[in-house]
Amino acid sequence: MAVLGILLTLAVLALWLQNLVDLAALCIRGAGKGAVCQLRSAGSSSLPRLVFLVPAHDEALLIRACVASLMAMDYPRALRRVVVIADNSTDDTARLARAAGAECMERTDRHLRGKPEALAWAVRLLDLSDGDAYVVVDADTVVTPGFARGLAELAPLDAIAVQAYVGTMNEWDNWLTRLAGVLARCRYEVTYPLRDAAGLQCPLTGNGMCIGRKLLELAGWQAFSLTENWELYARYTAEGVPVRFAATARLFTQQVRSMRQGHTQRVRWLAGRTWVLRTYGLPILRSTGATPLNKFVALADLAGLSPVLHLLAAVLASTVALLLAPEWRWLLAGLALLSLASPMITTIIVVSRHPQPRATLAALLRLPMYAAWRASVAAGTLLLPSTGEWRKTERHSA
Repeated sequence: MAVLGILLTLAVLALWLQNLVDLAALCIRGAGKGAVCQLRSAGSSSLPRLVFLVPAHDEALLIRACVASLMAMDYPRALRRVVVIADNSTDDTARLARAAGAECMERTDRHLRGKPEALAWAVRLLDLSDGDAYVVVDADTVVTPGFARGLAELAPLDAIAVQAYVGTMNEWDNWLTRLAGVLARCRYEVTYPLRDAAGLQCPLTGNGMCIGRKLLELAGWQAFSLTENWELYARYTAEGVPVRFAATARLFTQQVRSMRQGHTQRVRWLAGRTWVLRTYGLPILRSTGATPLNKFVALADLAGLSPVLHLLAAVLASTVALLLAPEWRWLLAGLALLSLASPMITTIIVVSRHPQPRATLAALLRLPMYAAWRASVAAGTLLLPSTGEWRKTERHSA
């Protein structure tokens, strides 16, 4: 029983990581110390040159809308390039991208496939001096007219990384896309703005990543795992590179409309992030460039569960504590459930501001079914390797 109590205590402490990060951000911002995030970006009086990289494998269905939105941005044409990387495409992706106004690099390599390999190949071939920062935009995405200017607000960009706001393009399709929309709003409208205001690291989420030229000139593209965004986030944190959040740089991406369609994506995310934690946990701890608080933030991000899996874990931990733990059962059970405070408060804030609150609340009632599916996916994923064939998520028409 003593061993069970220790294991339960460790599990509850792990569940509290996200609460502690958000609490730290609130305290720092409340104490007026968040100005550090403005200071480390101050001093730029001109607009940065931006190169938008769009990795695309057989994306004929959506590439035109993506490129059209990038070409329509309210930003000087002389200061931006749109480059589509047609990676092992067998459809009209390259032709449609050029017809929409983008440059297009065509790549054929049947052995090294996938988004990370395509980006690494393009970065090697491009003259990096042509841009101050390079922005990764997925092909199933449209950007708002102010997207580039939103990134430029954080200039100079050449030595930092920035994550843009990623919204849900098809939020109203069904209950599953509504849940995805709630999660995105929680992350990009509450959590990340709070962190950035406090000067804390913000995770990179793959789509809408902006990487400074100097970072690429120093080492090229260095992330090849199943979740290149988490690998870059861990690497940059260990190297002491600031990772900012651009709240006004907004893009919207297509979310899956069925659990079957989303299975590949969820498996890749969980397996990849688990590998990144194992690989970069020690380098982050040993880092001389990252502050102790940002080390804790990054490790909490890598070790943390998604909101749905966190909910399941908290309920399970509290149940086990009440049934099996002989001592401190009520304390452990209560702390396990209280670990849900941050995601619950964030969700309440988002729903209260939501343009369709009733339909969103109805979608949230389906959480038990969705949680059961996520648990089954997680159970079969934790021991998967980080490498292997990068499989694209199935698309559907806009």
